[in-house]
Amino acid sequence: MAREGYACGLIARTKSQLDETAELIRKQGGKALVTPTDVSKREQVIASIEAVERELGPISVLINNAGAYLRKAFTEITEEDFDFQLKVNCYGPFFCTQAVVARMAERGHGTVIFVLGSETRGGPAQYAAYNASKVAQRAIAESVAYEFMHRGVHSVALDVDGAVGLPRITEGTPEEDPDHFVSTEAICGEIVHVINQPKNAWTFAVDLRSYWQWRPRVAAKKKS
Repeated sequence: MAREGYACGLIARTKSQLDETAELIRKQGGKALVTPTDVSKREQVIASIEAVERELGPISVLINNAGAYLRKAFTEITEEDFDFQLKVNCYGPFFCTQAVVARMAERGHGTVIFVLGSETRGGPAQYAAYNASKVAQRAIAESVAYEFMHRGVHSVALDVDGAVGLPRITEGTPEEDPDHFVSTEAICGEIVHVINQPKNAWTFAVDLRSYWQWRPRVAAKKKS
């Protein structure tokens, strides 16, 4: 985004990670503002959005990428577990989008991207709380599309199906082909692509997955 000329407002809970990303942006000649925020708390989101717009100007692109991940047997998921998944993965994008979308519509342009995963279509076992929160997030994305697309705000549901090729993932599995992972460059490239789409050909749903994700999922038969 910085290479595309955008000033970047960074919102997340962990300041050290925000500072690391901001430094990368600044090394590329970009401008970044760090605003540590718990996106599950509306008042913190509103304060951060106000800070970003005060320092960097009106927000034209929002990328909802905050996420909490839980793998746990269905019968062991507590109410607190379920609540936390919804608060981060559903309430967070809701609060962030609600804080910017009306002003985007008033200006007649803007892009809101919801970064999802394969769990929005059919979740695997032991991810019930996570699956439910991501399905809810996709529903928000579609509702925003129907309410604001005709007013100039492009809502996008970007499904990233499979493990992302982050260093902490690939370095832990050196035997794997790098193309088994969805590259961060490809994800960023697709985000830039949908932002720059003309209004007469807007995409709502995008799937990104490695070729490896298309392999048969049926277990091999045991030899007799």
